[in-house]
Amino acid sequence: MNDVNESSVMTRLEEHLRLRPTLAERIHRELLMELHRRGIVTIDQIHDQARMQAGQPPELRDDPNQAERDRWDERERALVDEITREHVASHFSEADIDDLVNLTMKREEVHNLEIVANRGNVSFRELANLIQRFCKLPLGETRLAPAEVVGTRVALTRHFISDQLEFIGIAKNHLHIRDFDDITRRMLGSDSGIGRIGGKAGGMILAHRILAAAEQGKQTYLPVAVPESYYLRSDVVEEFLRLNRLDEYQSQKYKPIEDVAREYPLIKGVFRNGEFPLKVVHDLRRILEQVGTHPLIVRSSSLLEDRLGTAFSGKYASVFVANQGTPEQRLRAIIGAIAEVYASIMAPDPILYRREHNLIDYVEEMAVLIQKVVGVQYGDYLLPTVAGVAFSRNEYRWSPRIRREDGLARLVMGLGTRAVDRSGADYPRMVALGAPTLRPESNVNEIRRCAQHTMDVVDLRKNRLQTIQLGELLSNGCDFPMLDKIVSVYRDGDLYPPTGLRVDEDPSRLCITFDKLIRETPFVARLRDILTTLERAYGLPVDIEFATDGEKFYLLQCRSQSQAAEAEPVKVPANIPDRDVLFDAHRFVRTGLIEGIEYVVYIDAAAYDALPTRERRLEVARVVGRVNHALRPKSFILVGPGRWGSNDITLGVPVRYADINRTCILIEVARQKDGFCPEVSFGTHFFQDLVEANIHYLPLYPDEPGNRFNEAFFRQSPNVLSAIVPADAEFERDVRVIHLPAVAAGRKLTIAMDGETDVAVAYLK
Repeated sequence: MNDVNESSVMTRLEEHLRLRPTLAERIHRELLMELHRRGIVTIDQIHDQARMQAGQPPELRDDPNQAERDRWDERERALVDEITREHVASHFSEADIDDLVNLTMKREEVHNLEIVANRGNVSFRELANLIQRFCKLPLGETRLAPAEVVGTRVALTRHFISDQLEFIGIAKNHLHIRDFDDITRRMLGSDSGIGRIGGKAGGMILAHRILAAAEQGKQTYLPVAVPESYYLRSDVVEEFLRLNRLDEYQSQKYKPIEDVAREYPLIKGVFRNGEFPLKVVHDLRRILEQVGTHPLIVRSSSLLEDRLGTAFSGKYASVFVANQGTPEQRLRAIIGAIAEVYASIMAPDPILYRREHNLIDYVEEMAVLIQKVVGVQYGDYLLPTVAGVAFSRNEYRWSPRIRREDGLARLVMGLGTRAVDRSGADYPRMVALGAPTLRPESNVNEIRRCAQHTMDVVDLRKNRLQTIQLGELLSNGCDFPMLDKIVSVYRDGDLYPPTGLRVDEDPSRLCITFDKLIRETPFVARLRDILTTLERAYGLPVDIEFATDGEKFYLLQCRSQSQAAEAEPVKVPANIPDRDVLFDAHRFVRTGLIEGIEYVVYIDAAAYDALPTRERRLEVARVVGRVNHALRPKSFILVGPGRWGSNDITLGVPVRYADINRTCILIEVARQKDGFCPEVSFGTHFFQDLVEANIHYLPLYPDEPGNRFNEAFFRQSPNVLSAIVPADAEFERDVRVIHLPAVAAGRKLTIAMDGETDVAVAYLK
């Protein structure tokens, strides 16, 4: 390198040292190490040269009991720095100097970040400012090695997202320090506070980062994105409780579950009208100004939620806010939604779930995720074109051709609420991702009956969530985006795909099937690739919630998938006498063997249909819950009409998780007169509860040829409800409890289920 270049390099280096005197020692050390790494000169050679100039000949000792070399004194240290600068000027460029100084600065900032983030009492603002300061540094040509930053990533993840070691173990490999800059800029709460964004928000961010890195530089069908999101920190709920003197409600979790259920409506009313810290109100005003009148969803993101091993599926509230009206009306609506999410901490289902998972003594901190609703506006409605849930492992296979490892999806048109809830007489499209055209339904009439007929949308004119028919959506024309990929046309007794991009058919002839989306687009392959990528990163099966507007694939949630234990093969006994058989089944059977069942809790379809009021049906569900808690766990089965846990109480008993969590098997009886078609309900929050609680599910079709169902036994056996729950004796006509050993000469019930042959039988043994 010529003298001119050496001079310019030296000038650039001296300028850096002058501007950063506190980093001078670290800069010199970084330059010395880089000279050594590049093989220009070793550290020992520079050391020896410095000693020679200081008049101290170098001395290398071979005696293992003595130090190999002496430490530098101050004069030698100064000479080492001077010699280092001379070598640097001869061999480095100005760009090299800039890059190495930048690297030194990043190391210093990362070191400070890790120290501060590991302090338990650091304020949000102090740490956020350090992150922003780090992110203002140029990226530079040379990046910090992963080992140098992983400790800081761990500290930031623990501080801002989750303290669960399993989550941190995954996140440290994918979340970068710069990712936390965007997170902190979107967090709401006091500058002096300390709080996290919770499990749901953290899982979404982590999954998006994993997918974005895997797809970087690739042209993909429906690129992955996340909705515009804001994070109300977990410490805000503590401020809310203190401000409104609501701390007394923290004791709800220790009360009997009946008291929790009875007092929960009161708590919701109290919380809904509570006051919020002024800083939070100011932040919410700012967000509403930024998003305008686009609809929002206010979602729970508890610190316990979506953790590896405890999903809390559907346990806490999520509230849609149509976000129309004056600024004050919109502000009032979003504050009320947040308060309702806070109140859901005190609901019976999450409290019971926490008790079962030994989490009841954990101080629950509820963060809140505020997101723009994914969708397109069509007339007065806003909705996604397609939404749903998907699982990397299929736990409910309706055909031997379906493999567990291929995964499964539940697709709906409109908001994804209908993919995760058992809503009305509707059904999502079930897609076995390895055999996507293989349907659970066997013929066209069944496909039409067991299809989605209504959808959830945000009604911008009525300023609320609304359920509408497909015809109502298409009343202004059939040019809804992707409609040709979503619907089929019913004609001459069969279903046909639309012939063009525009659907020119009477909406009454349209059936939501998603056939063209599945057959003629890369959608299924895209979904499988996303699930495979996430499962590989997590090291565990995963499930996701998603929505698309036809342009992007919006990831809404990601967590480890709840899995049923792999059952040993079961051989169903042959030639059981009919008098000993209570029922058998030949559809949607999962492998399992349950023995020693003592009780049957039975809701008769005719008796339930005859109940005169909604209130009476709700009370029947509560009676089932009280029986559930009075009997020994796993000693009984629940048999009832239609859909257990349906949002539509005309279609089934509206039980909650707290009402059924101790049964060993949940059985749904489908009579032809009801026009009811039990769905493969895997993927709903309700089904996730069954999987986590090790509760089997079985649908029965008594009116189909070849099926046995001993209705006389269920209707005529003595009812012991009054002995089990004396206070509910008045409900003996509605809820029947049969003690099997008492009516079957000491015998108990065995249910053998063989998923390979799709056969199950329940018999007295």
